Amino acid sequence: MVYRRAFFPLLFVACLLIQGTANGDAPKTSANELAVIGEFLGQTPLSASERSDILDAVKHRARDFKSTRREWVLTGDSLVYAIALRPVQADNRAGVQAKLEEAARKSAALRAHYLLYLRAVSERRKARYADEESVANVLSEWDGRRDESMRLKPNLSVALVSKKWAFALLRIELDRLEALGEQIDALPEKTIDESYCAALYPKAKAFFDQGEYEKALPVYLELHKLRWARPTAYLDAAECYLRTGDRESAARLAAETASELDGSMNSLLTERAGDILSESGKDDAALELYIKAAQKLQNEP
Repeated sequence: MVYRRAFFPLLFVACLLIQGTANGDAPKTSANELAVIGEFLGQTPLSASERSDILDAVKHRARDFKSTRREWVLTGDSLVYAIALRPVQADNRAGVQAKLEEAARKSAALRAHYLLYLRAVSERRKARYADEESVANVLSEWDGRRDESMRLKPNLSVALVSKKWAFALLRIELDRLEALGEQIDALPEKTIDESYCAALYPKAKAFFDQGEYEKALPVYLELHKLRWARPTAYLDAAECYLRTGDRESAARLAAETASELDGSMNSLLTERAGDILSESGKDDAALELYIKAAQKLQNEP
């Protein structure tokens, strides 16, 4: 299939400069990155004019989605391009380098797909969810369960790798991506909320298990904001407050969890809520939960 030229260079760059202002202090593309991208673009079936305009656009704009990673989404008058660049870790052991290169290539390809999903999501949806990676993961899984004819289908997909860099580029018609965005926007909010929280929880739990409570807490609070009714996640957040010195917030959240989610809590979780209240200096409230935990234990198999 032959595509007409997607954009006029000056108009394209101007549009991207306007779009890039939302990224604040996001880093500009370095000369080294431009050289690498240019080398990879030369290996794609893109026309010379497309390659030139993409390089000009990347040069003049900040990276996308407030990210420090090397990735860009470029929108012309009829086509959208997603580009992801990843460094390849060096290792001289036999066979290991090839595996690292392939892992970086797959990572770049996956991220380019994620970038298109994020580009399709409406601003209203983006404002609701703080973690872009989890949003993209949820949308990718949702799209993969649909009929093949309805899925995200770039008209060009390239993933290349060298010893130092991996590069991925996807190109899709703008109207097709906008249609996908309308379908995403029509999804019930609760459906996305549940899947998003389920995807986000492992990230919070990983920080928590490593004792990185300051990193875990904002992720847990994101789950709390969306009313994800999982007492373990709420008690983890309460413990994060406790470990970072905010005893009042720890006690408040532990008590709220024990009250609102009591039906979902077994004796161990109820006892844990009591422990948090006790460590927060709320001995009377803790004693009430210890008594309740003992009663639950008697009725458990």
